Amino acid sequence: MLKPILFLDRDGTILVEPTDDFQIKSLDRFHFMPFVIDSLLKISKQNIYHLVLVTNQDGLGTDEFPLEYFVPYQDLMMDILSSQGIQFLNVHIDRSKKEENSPTRKPGLGMLQEYISKPELYDLKNSIVIGDRRTDIKLATNIGCSSILIENELYSLYNSTITETEASTILLRTSSWKTIEEFLRNLNF
Repeated sequence: MLKPILFLDRDGTILVEPTDDFQIKSLDRFHFMPFVIDSLLKISKQNIYHLVLVTNQDGLGTDEFPLEYFVPYQDLMMDILSSQGIQFLNVHIDRSKKEENSPTRKPGLGMLQEYISKPELYDLKNSIVIGDRRTDIKLATNIGCSSILIENELYSLYNSTITETEASTILLRTSSWKTIEEFLRNLNF
């Protein structure tokens, strides 16, 4: 049986996103979303979904956002999740800026071709994008799957223009990872 994928955003979804410059670049800015570890562990134990991280990191590797600001905290996040039994099939990080219109930048599908081009390996129809921005919802629309919208502190800033088509992909709107885990546990394909 093919497994669907949970395509997970990072900042504002797994980690709390700083509201000043949106960069997690020091330990005092590194915080997991409430209950995300426990919820992802429960989801992982069900063994229904592959977990895939998909994140835009604007200008990563430039003078504005050097790798040394990002890599230690990305590695720390992955190490903590792994230590709890949460394993990701893959991690996809786009470094481009919005104005570059890169096909690899969410909501583009460039980073996800290995899943899209192999429908015999992944159940994309029952896959879900979980994120806090319109780009995550648009990504679900572009993949042809569903979405869960995390309504966090930055929700109104980034999601005021969700179209009807995009909104039709949204299975759940919540600010709670406990609610997401419960919803996925009770979701029937």
